[in-house]
Amino acid sequence: MTRGELLQSLSGTPDRVSELARGLSPSQLARRPREGEWSMGEILNHLLVGERDVIFPRLKRMLLEEAPVFPSSASSRTGFAAVPETRDVVADLLAFRRVRGETLAFLEGLKDRDWRRTGTTPTRGTLTIEAYVRYVAEHDAEHLLQLETARAVVER
Repeated sequence: MTRGELLQSLSGTPDRVSELARGLSPSQLARRPREGEWSMGEILNHLLVGERDVIFPRLKRMLLEEAPVFPSSASSRTGFAAVPETRDVVADLLAFRRVRGETLAFLEGLKDRDWRRTGTTPTRGTLTIEAYVRYVAEHDAEHLLQLETARAVVER
């Protein structure tokens, strides 16, 4: 994907999440499709917390600092936000839309050389901003598929 395609992909995620949640009741959004799987509300909360508390702050540090090394964001061995909350899905979606907008505005303001700035994560090693954004787009796609699968189960 080009940088433009990456930004376009990231910009579409909040609308896609909203479409997938549309018409479902709060109890459906909170229902786990299977034992051990996250509910749609938990998936959205994971996207929000990840963007707000990990991804966007790291991107800003990568621009402002020389090759920062990030501590683990994992609350357990299974990864950060291993137990996301089921909260108000509407509020979480609005918050996710807002922080994703801030991330996109930040990325759109980067110069070519800025995309090559690096940071080191505990799980992915040293990445450029561009590689990190590529990971975020892949992460979005993974969770959008998870939301589609969950919706198919809980809307029955």
